[in-house]
Amino acid sequence: MKTNTLLFGKSERERRECASLTKMMTFFVTLKLMDRFKVDDKKLITVSEDAASVVGTSAELIAGDTLTVKQLMYGLMLPSGNDAGHQLAEYFGGLLMKD
Repeated sequence: MKTNTLLFGKSERERRECASLTKMMTFFVTLKLMDRFKVDDKKLITVSEDAASVVGTSAELIAGDTLTVKQLMYGLMLPSGNDAGHQLAEYFGGLLMKD
């Protein structure tokens, strides 16, 4: 840190998609909104058709299934599920719209 010298790098200057960064931000915002709206991680959410049909990396959610917020967060982070992120955004976005 003090010398500002890179010790090791592999393709560190290569441009990459920011998809994982957006998923980490979705996770962070979900935690904040859970606190704001007093939502327990055991809160059940039904998977929408829109979320289940999102393209890209997937947690393989099926429309109509009911999952907890915690399960959706695992689906967001472990398989990097776009569908889980979409479902969390739908649910918490809906709470923000009512607020």
